[in-house]
Amino acid sequence: MSCLQVSLSVLSLITVVISWPDGAPCTHSVFDSMNPLEAVEHSGGLQLTVPPYQIAVRQKCYWMNQPIELNLKGNTSTDRFRGFAIQPISYKGPNQGKRIGQFLRLDDNGSWQQQCFRFKNSVTHSHDEKKKQIKLWWKNELSDDDYVQFVATVVKAQREFWVKSVKSIPIPPCRIEKNGTQDYVPEPITPPPPVRHFVREFVV
Repeated sequence: MSCLQVSLSVLSLITVVISWPDGAPCTHSVFDSMNPLEAVEHSGGLQLTVPPYQIAVRQKCYWMNQPIELNLKGNTSTDRFRGFAIQPISYKGPNQGKRIGQFLRLDDNGSWQQQCFRFKNSVTHSHDEKKKQIKLWWKNELSDDDYVQFVATVVKAQREFWVKSVKSIPIPPCRIEKNGTQDYVPEPITPPPPVRHFVREFVV
């Protein structure tokens, strides 16, 4: 077999490995970046427009160790998505910018899964069929010092996706603000940091 044939075989294998039809992989780079551009198949698909999706949270605030419900869905009844990753990020508090709490499975919906089962603070799709909405539950069993904001990357098609630009309103601890966050203004959408292709460092 020639060097060219070997190279093509390796590239073909890499392409298969980094395809994510059954969810974002549990690797350091993808876990942190939430960016489909980690896979070369998604090159050219980054959108910097206002996303046609939203994360609606049922409760205005949260109590420690009590689940709250959130829904990732389209802005209209016709907006669908194929892939996603959602993380609970501290918007304000001692853990600002870090993932907090954990997602819970309180139904039998097989369309989502934990991205890294050890941590349970990032969920992703389990298949690439079109989805109308995804219902999730989250709780913080360690503290209620942080405002939590649910941040998502949403993939509409292989080359059409929004990275960390689908966000919920920040949800405060009920002991601080029972009426929810007031006067929240979303941040402008900006390009994510550059990615490194073909890096497979698994989260352990």
